[in-house]
Parts: sequence; C-alpha cells; structure tokens
Amino acid sequence: MLRAILPPLITAYAIFVAMVALAVRRPVPRPLGFGRQPFGRIARAITGGYVAFLTIVLIFHVWLAQEPDAFRSAVWGGAFLSSVIAVIAWVLSMAERRS
Repeated sequence: MLRAILPPLITAYAIFVAMVALAVRRPVPRPLGFGRQPFGRIARAITGGYVAFLTIVLIFHVWLAQEPDAFRSAVWGGAFLSSVIAVIAWVLSMAERRS
C-alpha cells in the first residue's frame, strides 16, 4: 500500500515546491485595494477549496487506501468547516463595508 501512496504524494509535494519557488522568483504585482475582496469571490474560493479537499480524500482514502467510509465523513466534516469559514468571511466582509 505504501508503494501506491508515496508516488502521488511525492509528486504533489514537488509540484507545490515548484509553485512556491516560481512565485518567489516572479511575484505578481498587487493592485491597489488588493486585500478587499467581495464576498462572492471569497465564497468561490471556499467552494474550490472544499472541492479540492474532497478530491484529495477521494484519491487517497477511497481509491488508494480502499476506505469508502472516509468520503462520507469528509463530505460532512468538510462542509461543516467550510461553513464556519464562510460565516467568518461574511462577518468580516460586513464589518469592512461599514468602515
């Protein structure tokens, strides 16, 4: 089982390190007011992160480790965590609008 898990894990880590190295070498110029984002954009980022999380669980736990129950747990646990982050982001965006 370790032989099946290590190659995709090492590949994903190598891609991550390459992305960080590229970002350090060629930083993207930030426009004025970069920190202020509309809630819709934040919600899309949260949804994309949730989908990426479920994809990771699907590949590593369900497909490689043969643990199909892990996906059901990840769906509900990830939905709970994503909703907590969404509420925090919404509260912060409302507070930013008032200031």
